[in-house]
Amino acid sequence: MKAIKLASIFAVSAVAAAVSTTTFAAEAVFTGEAGVEYTSYYGDSKATNDLADGTDLGEVELKVDTGVVYAEIEIATTGADEGTKVGFEKLYVKQGAVSFGRFDGSVATGSFMGMDELIGGVDLRTAAGDTDNTGVRYNVAPGLTIALEATTSTATDDSDIGVAASYVADLGGFKAGISGGSVGDANAVNVGLQADAGAATLSLNYGVGEVGTGTTTDREELTASIAFAATDALTLTLEYTSDEENNKDGTYFIGEYAVGDLTYYVKNYDGELSDEKVIVGVKSFF
Repeated sequence: MKAIKLASIFAVSAVAAAVSTTTFAAEAVFTGEAGVEYTSYYGDSKATNDLADGTDLGEVELKVDTGVVYAEIEIATTGADEGTKVGFEKLYVKQGAVSFGRFDGSVATGSFMGMDELIGGVDLRTAAGDTDNTGVRYNVAPGLTIALEATTSTATDDSDIGVAASYVADLGGFKAGISGGSVGDANAVNVGLQADAGAATLSLNYGVGEVGTGTTTDREELTASIAFAATDALTLTLEYTSDEENNKDGTYFIGEYAVGDLTYYVKNYDGELSDEKVIVGVKSFF
């Protein structure tokens, strides 16, 4: 992915007791993608009308790292004429091994490996919501992170504050990890394995836990994926996911072929975990 780098100066205000008001030199990096795609539905989803207006494929991301503050801002199309949505994906403060603020995802799913199109691990979720956004993280050692994470509040409930941890060991060509946590009545444990086999990368994940408040719902999920670099230009990826608790499964396949600055692709969703559809398109990264 190409990046356009712009030298910038950002003023960072005092955050917590350890950060004083200072001006930091920062490098802003813009990345993004644009393209067009066509979606055709089949199987149990065949009643859904095919979509040729696939120009809602596009976004620009701004990443800024001052050394103390890290931010990711996403500017994406909504699909409507001149429609745009802007949001913070990440915005957090770093002080040595400690970081705090808004993150994207929970440490409880930190051991998930490989393709995560259909599922990304069992996360921490109460009736008030999940803990994917707010937290305090401490990188204890390479591969080991512990965290405090919080859910949002509701009109009747305060935020829940819980704990999460993740450890991933990189053994060179092979990775193994375990992660999980607890918040309120919800809990989760995930394990992941990944191995490189020449041009192929194999990943296997298993997650179990409970979601909700008071009366909780069990979750048990298994996913496996293989990514195969057939040539320098052609990449094939297949993901299989099983919702063990609800006896549902599904597959996701994507084939990508890169020619110059353009990437041509076909995607296929099959099974009970998503709409059954085929997507063909072309896009460019910048």
